[in-house]
Amino acid sequence: MADFETAVWLDSESFVWAWACCEIGNEENITIENNISSFMKFLEKNSGSTFYFHNLKFDGEFIISELLNSGFTFVKDRKEAKDKTFTTLISNFGVFYQITIYYKKNGKHVKKVTIIDSLKIIPFSVSQIAKSFGLEESKLEIDYMKERSRTHTLTKEERDYVKNDVVIVAKALNVIFSEGLTKMTQRIKCFI
Repeated sequence: MADFETAVWLDSESFVWAWACCEIGNEENITIENNISSFMKFLEKNSGSTFYFHNLKFDGEFIISELLNSGFTFVKDRKEAKDKTFTTLISNFGVFYQITIYYKKNGKHVKKVTIIDSLKIIPFSVSQIAKSFGLEESKLEIDYMKERSRTHTLTKEERDYVKNDVVIVAKALNVIFSEGLTKMTQRIKCFI
């Protein structure tokens, strides 16, 4: 489970000033850093894994931008994938479902990561997830308007904030996955 914290200033470009990643099923295994380039290296180091972002539409735009700026090429079909390419599953309405990054693809040998939107699995806010699943962690608050630089050193409060966000969703996904519910989207039946 991963999450970005970003700065969006009207007079300059947006950027990632913090990210966290938490292993689902081993929520004590957490990495927290402060720029998108270190996150992209983390992805490649952990190729073969699936990562989840809660609201991939937001975070995915930063990932796609970083991929394009790092020499990766978008391909429409995974059959066209080769080294340093990526595919996306985005609806005509701009709904993000998945991003797959191919670092190496030589015949049957594939080095890739898959990124999926956990909001399609658990369609609730992080705060609602913590309450609904009865978790000891809760959604924390930080000052989003605080000015932060690209080299911002995270405070304890900021580290705790981004950590809780990923731990909450990771624990909820772990419960869902342990029940055998492993699809990319949730299907809800309504009875009237």
